[in-house]
Amino acid sequence: MKLWRKLRMTLKDIAAEAGVSTMTVSNVINGKHNRVSKSTVEKINKIITKNNYVPNQSARSLTAKSSKIIALIVPVIEKTATTHGTTLFENPYVGSMLGEIERTLRENGYYPMIRSVAKQTDILTLFHTWNVDGAIFLYPSFDEIIDSLIEQISLPMVFIDSSSQNPNVMNIGCDNEKGMFLSTRYLITHGHRNIAFIADYKNNPLLEQRFLGYKRALEESKIAFNSSFVIENSPTYEGGIKAGTTIASSKIPITGAVTTADICAIGMIEGARLGGMRIPADLSIVGFDDILPCLYTSPKLTTVSQNLHKKASLAANLLIERLTTKKVKQNKILVDVNMIERQSVIDIE
Repeated sequence: MKLWRKLRMTLKDIAAEAGVSTMTVSNVINGKHNRVSKSTVEKINKIITKNNYVPNQSARSLTAKSSKIIALIVPVIEKTATTHGTTLFENPYVGSMLGEIERTLRENGYYPMIRSVAKQTDILTLFHTWNVDGAIFLYPSFDEIIDSLIEQISLPMVFIDSSSQNPNVMNIGCDNEKGMFLSTRYLITHGHRNIAFIADYKNNPLLEQRFLGYKRALEESKIAFNSSFVIENSPTYEGGIKAGTTIASSKIPITGAVTTADICAIGMIEGARLGGMRIPADLSIVGFDDILPCLYTSPKLTTVSQNLHKKASLAANLLIERLTTKKVKQNKILVDVNMIERQSVIDIE
C-alpha cells in the first residue's frame, strides 16, 4: 500500500501534507522559489523526497503547452529482392545519428519519438495525432515535399542533408563535394590513376555533389575522366557487393575505388574477395562517413569522416535553439570533412 501511494501521489496530496495550496507546491516543483518562503520550500522538498514523487509529464505538458517530445523521422525502405524488408535502423549510419541526437535531446530535457514514414500523409498524421514540439528529418529523402511540409506544419523542423534552397529550411549537412575530392585525391597521391566511382548518383543532389568532387580531383591531377569507371549501383551493402564482383570480373584495370557510403565500401570488400581479388593488394577502397564498423573490417577501412556525432548534435541543438529562443543564429550549417587513414589503400607504382 505504501508503494502504491508513492506512485499515485498528486500535488493535492503534497499540499495537504504540507498544509499549503497546490499552487504553492507547483511553484516549488517548477523552481519559482521567489514566490515561496524558504522554510516552505524545504518542507515541500522533504515531502517530495520522502515519497519519491515524480511530476506527471503529460499534465505538465498541457500546462506549459510543451510536450518536450521531438519526432525523429526516417523514410521507409521499400521491400525488394535485395533488402528483404530491412529498415534504415539496421544501417550503422542511422544508428550513430539517432544515438547522438537522443543523447543531446535527453541532456536538454527532451524525449525522442522515432518514426518511419512512407509518404507525406504519414508525416501529417503523426503531427496531428501526437503533441510533438518539433521534428528532425534524417536523410535527404524529404526534399521533394519539404516546401509543402513547411506550408502545412507550423512546428520547428530541422532537416539533415537537404539540398533545399528554401531560406526558411533549417538544415545540417556536410561538405559532400570536398569529401569526395579528398577521397579521390587520396588514391591519386598513392599512385592510382584508374579510379572507380560507385553510386547511382543521377537525380540525387547529395550524390551528385560527391560525383563533382570525384571529377574535380581527376581534373586537377590531369587524369582523363572515363565513364566506364563509373559503376551506378546503389550505395548499399548489396550494391557494394555487386560493384566488387563487377570490378573483379571486368577486364578494365581499375586499381582503386571511391564510394559514397562506408556500408557500400564494406560490401565492395566482400564482393571483390568473392571475385578473387585481394584488398588492398589488388584493389584499394575508400569509404565515406566513418561509421564504427570501419574498424571491424579486414583490412580496416580508410574513409572520409563527416563527423557524424557533431552533425547529429548540431541538428538537435539547432532545433532546441529554435524552440527556446524562437529564432536561430544560422539556418544552414555545413560540417567539415576529413580523411581517416587506415588499411584499405596501398601505394602503387
